[in-house]
Amino acid sequence: MRTLHPVNLTLFGVFLISLAVMMLIVYNDTDSKYDMVIVISCLVYFFLYVGYVTIIALLKTIRMNRDEKKARILKFLAWFLVLSVVDIATSFVTSSEIRSEDFFVPFGMAIGIAFFDVMFFKKRRYS
Repeated sequence: MRTLHPVNLTLFGVFLISLAVMMLIVYNDTDSKYDMVIVISCLVYFFLYVGYVTIIALLKTIRMNRDEKKARILKFLAWFLVLSVVDIATSFVTSSEIRSEDFFVPFGMAIGIAFFDVMFFKKRRYS
């Protein structure tokens, strides 16, 4: 049975709320000193949250059984291949130039697709 982990869900909710507040402040282009403090504190929270998510996901991935790890790695490789091909195809259409930096976005998206539920759901195998 998969249930949502309440701490991770709360942290993600705070992440979304602070993102919305920061977007409003930047969009309205206000020049208050409090706005600058809010934006900087939101950015600090984002970096801390990304670090927390990465560490917890790695720890849970280490605790997975071998078959689960293999399935997720194959899923990651398949998504990375598909997204890279799409990215290369759009690069040829727009600029006919392929740079090594073009692979960062497909890599991040493939990791997110393959390992997203590890962070937010509790399972008996790796929780």
